Amino acid sequence: MRRLGLIARGAVAIFIVLLLVSSGVRADTTDTAVYGAGDYGGCSYGSCTLTLTSDGATSVDVVPTPAGKCTVQKDAVSVLTNSTTGYTLTAKTSTGNNDMTGASASITASSATPASPTILAMNTWGYRVDNLAGFGAGPTSAQNSGSVPSVAFAAMPASDESPTAIASSSGAANPAEITDVWYGVCADSSLPSDTYTTTVVYTAVTN
Repeated sequence: MRRLGLIARGAVAIFIVLLLVSSGVRADTTDTAVYGAGDYGGCSYGSCTLTLTSDGATSVDVVPTPAGKCTVQKDAVSVLTNSTTGYTLTAKTSTGNNDMTGASASITASSATPASPTILAMNTWGYRVDNLAGFGAGPTSAQNSGSVPSVAFAAMPASDESPTAIASSSGAANPAEITDVWYGVCADSSLPSDTYTTTVVYTAVTN
């Protein structure tokens, strides 16, 4: 997690800490001549690889006002695989609580779903992926301590819930495919000035 050295008085420092988990395919083969040789789905034995990367910890700092302000920032998630069956990329938080937590208060996760996302309410956070599920095309834009964004957001699932699918392919992703995951936070001055964090786990698997 990147630590914030100095913030403006009354500012809310918010970090989304990102973890990456990927799973490639180590293929079995029906080639009876040599064990550990042959082709599987367009990849030679043991070489259907998958690489998952992202921009890293995302800062979504807000300087609240009585009426409230909102910040939107993105993380670019990249998946590279030569698997001809493609991949699926999912996300969820690392714990059973998907709120952003501080020392004495929390920023509540949005109550909306990807199928029915909503405009962010004050003192809540959420995510969106343009053109996915019910999010709409957008386009989403980054902003710092601005007005409530007109695009809709949804809750990131907690660790004990089914992860949300944020990207997939039906074929090889080579060159890598990049998915922009947008994170939004709205806060008003009733929220204590503090550093709030949550951890999002991305998982990519070959189909």
